Amino acid sequence: MRTKSISLCFCKTQYIIKKAWILALLVSFLVTACHPNPRDVRQTGRDALENARIQLDSGNKAEALQLFKDAEYYGLLANDNLTVAHARYNIARCLGYYADKDETISLLKSAAEGFGNDYANRSEALRELGDIYQFHSQFDSAEYCLEQAMVYAEQSGSTEAKRNCLSALHALYFNVGDFEKSADYLSQYWKASISDADDNVLMYYYHDMGNIYSESGDLDSADYYYSRLEELVSQAEPNEDTWFYYGVLSDFAEERGDYETACKYGCLYEEGNNLREIEQQENNLALISHKYDSEVMRNELNRKIIIKQRIIVIVSLVATLVLAALLVSQIRLARRRKREAEISAELFHFKQQNKALAQKHAEHEQIQQDYADRLSDALMKEQRIMLLLDNYLNSNKKANLLNELETSVYGDKDHWEAMLEVVDQLYPDLMETLRQKYPDLDEDERKSYILSYFKLSRQEEADYLGTTVNMIDKLRGRRRKKMEEG
Repeated sequence: MRTKSISLCFCKTQYIIKKAWILALLVSFLVTACHPNPRDVRQTGRDALENARIQLDSGNKAEALQLFKDAEYYGLLANDNLTVAHARYNIARCLGYYADKDETISLLKSAAEGFGNDYANRSEALRELGDIYQFHSQFDSAEYCLEQAMVYAEQSGSTEAKRNCLSALHALYFNVGDFEKSADYLSQYWKASISDADDNVLMYYYHDMGNIYSESGDLDSADYYYSRLEELVSQAEPNEDTWFYYGVLSDFAEERGDYETACKYGCLYEEGNNLREIEQQENNLALISHKYDSEVMRNELNRKIIIKQRIIVIVSLVATLVLAALLVSQIRLARRRKREAEISAELFHFKQQNKALAQKHAEHEQIQQDYADRLSDALMKEQRIMLLLDNYLNSNKKANLLNELETSVYGDKDHWEAMLEVVDQLYPDLMETLRQKYPDLDEDERKSYILSYFKLSRQEEADYLGTTVNMIDKLRGRRRKKMEEG
């Protein structure tokens, strides 16, 4: 029965495990259903990247930096390497040259690697890395990065990437004093840009060529390019691109001794700076109000994923509570059923024991009944003998006739000793126990107690002891009193 109970508990445990697995699968399904899919996360990252570029073009670098970091986060979440690469490249640009050098270099290297076969952007990342090295006077590292950038730019076929690399190489060799190479790369830049060159490109070319010849000591060539620059600047509308060149032309005119021209361009340069400061002040309010709009835009951008994440948390919490409650209830149920099975097994065992005891009790009662029947027969026989003895005594027979009769019935023992033999067979050591437990009982009281085992009537007991019924009552009362006191 115990084996059956253990088997039942094992089955219940398996049932609980199956239920737990089913619930776990249900929770997994709900979490998967509520979790934002990679396409949504990827699109969110790209939207953040685009909005960051808008913020950067608006001059709001702090907001742009935060949005680029958001784009990096969502790109990593969606495993979108290109978005991550663009985000890290632009984060490095926002940090600028005065940020932590190691952090900026690490971002640009990671961006270059992340662009993979997008050679145009890979070239831009390496070019930016070369500029960082150049700013920190690590010219060898800068030269290596820019040459690699040039290789990727040519592989990409992008004219813009190639022009940016040529411009960066020109600046590098100008800074290290190799004016010949600097002029060569600037010439290549002009050839690459000539097909769609505008006034700004020409001004940049003339200005940098003038600087190269001025630093190399070829003042005539420098005068030629500065003159061409002056022609373009004088024809262009004053704007933030031409204001810078006003300062350059003012310095050049002052070197030639043309102070009137120098003063004219100097005034235009100062006027441009003043206009820039005024414009900056006017834009402050727009930037402040735009900060709130950008927060709203970013919140709207992330709203979908935030809601889904909250749903995930709520569903997971509810599912966890339900699972815990179910497991606790199942464990309690299993324990209760195990206890019920143990109680049933113990009850069955107890019933079996009771049945065996009842059978033994019935057998014992049957034995007692057999002994009682045998004793009753013996007592009846003895009673008949006593009647015969009375007849013999009353008939005035000789005393020796009585002795012969007793000898024929009891042998060498008297009739009480013969009775004790029967009692010892039924209740061993009864007489000895009676003497030890109740030593105050006299012989007649002990006889009366022993005869009570055979459920004799008072008359039968009186006949057996050779006395009257009244004496038997007194004898029984005296015996009971002594036994209660003892």
